[in-house]
Amino acid sequence: MPSADGVSEEAPTARTIPGLSPTLQRRARGLFRVLTALSPALAARIAANLFVTPRTRPISTGEAQFLATAASRRLTTTHGEIQVYEWAGAGPTVLVLHGWISHAARLEPVITALRAYGLRVVAFDAPAHGRSRGIQADLDSFREALRRVSHSCGPIAAILAHSFGALTAVSWLAEDASAASVRAAVLVGLPRDVGYLFESFSIALGLRADVIARVRSVFHARYGRFPEQYSALALAPRIHIPVLLVHGSADELVPAAQAAQIVSQLQDGGLQVVPGLNHSEPLRDPGTVALMSAFIAERLTKSSGAQTAPAH
Repeated sequence: MPSADGVSEEAPTARTIPGLSPTLQRRARGLFRVLTALSPALAARIAANLFVTPRTRPISTGEAQFLATAASRRLTTTHGEIQVYEWAGAGPTVLVLHGWISHAARLEPVITALRAYGLRVVAFDAPAHGRSRGIQADLDSFREALRRVSHSCGPIAAILAHSFGALTAVSWLAEDASAASVRAAVLVGLPRDVGYLFESFSIALGLRADVIARVRSVFHARYGRFPEQYSALALAPRIHIPVLLVHGSADELVPAAQAAQIVSQLQDGGLQVVPGLNHSEPLRDPGTVALMSAFIAERLTKSSGAQTAPAH
C-alpha cells in the first residue's frame, strides 16, 4: 500500500531474495523443514553459511568482451584475490560497485555513460563474485575490497554503487578515512540494513523462529553485531557529501520506502524513485543512467567550471 509520500510500504509476509527462483525456494523450504526436524542447531549452521554464500553468476561472452576494453589487474585482500578493471579518462575517478550475485560487467551502461563525460572509471568484482576468489562474502569482505581498491586506484572522487554494494558504500563513506576524497555518491536500490536482508532470507526460506534465533546468535558470534546493527539508516547522518538515492518503484527486493527513510537522515541527499522499475533496472534504463551519470559529472566538474555534457 502506498504511503503519504507516494512510496510503497514494505510487505512483512512476502519477501524475495536474489538468486532464489520459485523452484529453488520450494526445494530450500523443504530441505530446511527436514533439517529443522532433525536438528535445529544443524539447520541454523547451514542457514548461517548459506546467508553469506552467493550463487555464481557467469560472465557472458558479451560481458567478457566489454571487460576486455579495460585495463585489468589483481589485488590481494585477506578474503582472497579480487579482480579490478580500469577505464582510462582525463577526468576524476569514479568507482562503481555491483551488488549481491552480480559482477562489474553488469554495470556496463553506467560505466559507458560515465566515460562519455571523460571520467576515469574503476570497477571490481567483490570477493566470491565474478572473477574474484572466494566462496563466501559479507559486508566486511566487500568493504575491505573497496578500501583496497580505493588505496590502489585512488583518489576516488565519486562512487556509484548498487544494492549490497550501496550498503557497503554507506559504511565506507561514513566510517573509513580512505573515503575522504569522495565528493559525490549515487546509491541505487539501497537497503536500510543487513537486518532487513536477513529477515527477507528467513521469510523466503520459511525458517522456524527457533532456527532464526540460533542463526542470529551465530551471526553475532562471528561479527560481534546483530544484522540490524549494520545500518545505512544509522550511518547516513555521518555522510557529508551530496548523495543521490535512486530506487525503482517496483523494486522486488528492497521497498522504496527504505530509501525515503534514509534520505531524510542525509545532510545533502536527494531521492529519485523511478516508476515501474525493479531492483536492477535503474542500472540499465537509459533515462535513469543519464540522470545518475550527470549527477556525478556535474558535482565533480562544478568547481572547475568544465563542461559537463557527455561526448557523442
